[in-house]
Amino acid sequence: MRSRSLPLLLVPLLLIPLLMAGCATVATLPVAGPQEQTAQDLLDQGKFRESAIAWQAIAVSARSPMRDRAFAHAAEAWLDAGDPTAARQALAQSNRRKLTGEAAVLHDLLNAQWLIEAGHDREALPLLGQAQSSVPERQRLHWHRLRASAFESVGQTFDVAGERAWILSSAKPHERSAGARNIERLLAGINDSELSQRSAALAAETPLYPFAARELRKRGLPLPHPLVSSASAQTRDFPPADDNGYRPPARLAVLLPTSGPLAAAAAGVRDGLLAGYYADARRRTRLRFYDSGGNAEGARAAMKKARADGAQMIVGPLARDEVTAVFAAGDTDLPVLALNRPQDAPPAGSLSFALLPDDEGLALADRLAARGLLNVAVFVQSDDNDQRTISALREGLRLRGGEIVAEIAVGETSADLGGRITDTLAKAHLAPVAVVFAVKPTLALQVAAQTRSSALAALPRLATSSIANAGKSSNELDGIEFPELPWLLDQSDALPAIDTLSHILPSARGAAQRLFAFGRDAWSLVGYFERLQSDPAFVIHGATGTLRMDSLGALQREPAWAELSGGRPRPAPNRAARDDAGNAH
Repeated sequence: MRSRSLPLLLVPLLLIPLLMAGCATVATLPVAGPQEQTAQDLLDQGKFRESAIAWQAIAVSARSPMRDRAFAHAAEAWLDAGDPTAARQALAQSNRRKLTGEAAVLHDLLNAQWLIEAGHDREALPLLGQAQSSVPERQRLHWHRLRASAFESVGQTFDVAGERAWILSSAKPHERSAGARNIERLLAGINDSELSQRSAALAAETPLYPFAARELRKRGLPLPHPLVSSASAQTRDFPPADDNGYRPPARLAVLLPTSGPLAAAAAGVRDGLLAGYYADARRRTRLRFYDSGGNAEGARAAMKKARADGAQMIVGPLARDEVTAVFAAGDTDLPVLALNRPQDAPPAGSLSFALLPDDEGLALADRLAARGLLNVAVFVQSDDNDQRTISALREGLRLRGGEIVAEIAVGETSADLGGRITDTLAKAHLAPVAVVFAVKPTLALQVAAQTRSSALAALPRLATSSIANAGKSSNELDGIEFPELPWLLDQSDALPAIDTLSHILPSARGAAQRLFAFGRDAWSLVGYFERLQSDPAFVIHGATGTLRMDSLGALQREPAWAELSGGRPRPAPNRAARDDAGNAH
């Protein structure tokens, strides 16, 4: 069954076969007969209406139980075609008692969905009690989503986390960070006793177990099964670790595009990494740079050369296409700290580190949720970075029970927005309680000023980090909060003060500052590469933010928070409490 979002409809309860609430595990049966195969093929091809008509034609001419089975499949097809009324009418003609296999599961899922939409989640749960193996593969994701919704409504938090973990295993790469954060948040709210008991019942290979195990270890509780980490295998040839887990390799290769259009960006990263390298007196790693060229072919060639030269670990490359190519080559037996996100998750034992607009969107969602501001209005431009930020913000809010209730698109010039703001808010089904700006710095002042004479005037205001460059001559933006690098707020000792360093190094000035800080933190990640993957409580307080591993083996970055005052950024009040265990620089 495909993922679908339907309007809330009242359910004629007489049509819900609650007598079948105690569903038994059923085996999936293949579709029989050429007519049924044709109807199913139409569904698989996305021709939903044609499939529904074909299934109903079979039902009209068939006897029970084939008739009941055909009506159940017709209901599924009508629902996918966007006709819930026809779907209900078809399913009402299907006798659940005479169904087996896939059709029986389908009948239960449809009824469970309608019960949930009508607010009868508790009644829906028995209809979702099948063993996962009995649910057809094409319906399984929807089954997990329905179960997550039902469990959430009845307060079964651990079960919600379990369903979310299954859903996450099928999620797109850009959705995984938000999903992982949500699962960790759910488990953090469960008491020690329940967490231990429920975790002990999980098989080590289930998607939820890595999350549960890491939460248990954060609390110092015993694990029912070992938490497997591939980091030790990847770093087995490194020199011995210090007492605090510091263990850089003896020979490190850094792959950066020192030629081509990305050379300037690479220079900032290189200088930041070298700043960390030369400031670190604990031990001396042999460091060698390779030009990756800014393309897939160059990255693969640089990787091959580094391996031939005896590198024990790789940092880089920098461009997304380069990173994807290196991981896709399938010969990454060396640990790799990639400096961008690949299209798919990195292989076990390797990590990716990036400064991405998606991460800012998730940080904004976390900040809003911590302040209880879950329904927001956003101003956004068509720029790809701004769109990615808002997309991640939307997903982060959704997982917290919030949403973007009003979205106002801003063009290259901010013409009078007053009428559009009024119209958009009038159409919103909920009133926003906060405003988020994801616009270019050149337009931020004008857009923010126009909200002052609207219904949004008194609401808390947040923005992307680009607002820091919106100009220092006006107080109009004062009070707007945004994610920022701790180093730029003098909140990190990973680097010397920004005012001092920028006078010495050109790459620590202006737009290159963020890449410089990024390179500095890459060096810290090299030293604690192994510990980050094996110790869930360990974090690095870096120049770009607080860095930690999530339960999917991905690096998460928690930024600092700034607000504008007199047009200048300063640390924002700590409105979101944080309890980090372990630290490093």
